[in-house]
Amino acid sequence: MKNTKLIKRVLKETTCEGETLDIYIKPAHDHDMPDWKKAGTHQYCVVFHFNNVGNPNYGHSYYIDTIMDPYWGNNEGLCLNGSRWQRFSNYESMDKKSMNNVRKFIQEFVDANGLKLHKEERKNGI
Repeated sequence: MKNTKLIKRVLKETTCEGETLDIYIKPAHDHDMPDWKKAGTHQYCVVFHFNNVGNPNYGHSYYIDTIMDPYWGNNEGLCLNGSRWQRFSNYESMDKKSMNNVRKFIQEFVDANGLKLHKEERKNGI
């Protein structure tokens, strides 16, 4: 992961609920998944860091492999937290347009660094 290109970039976005975010990519913590290590996947996470909230460290992170994989519906928005059906939920979500910006941001990083991303296998047409 030395000399990683475009690692210091920050994408500015806003949730559907009006919270501002700094979105960036960071190396993933080491994991104990031998298949991932062998394949060289799941090396980086995308972080959705919330600004202007009580906890300055608040945010959510996902493997870039997951966000980019069509298996998980990668042309839609993303629920970051909560259930909008609960009365006192802290629902946090990204709409389709914002997530397309995030995916473009990730794809530029992947291309610049020649990364291989994991793709889920579809079984029995699912």
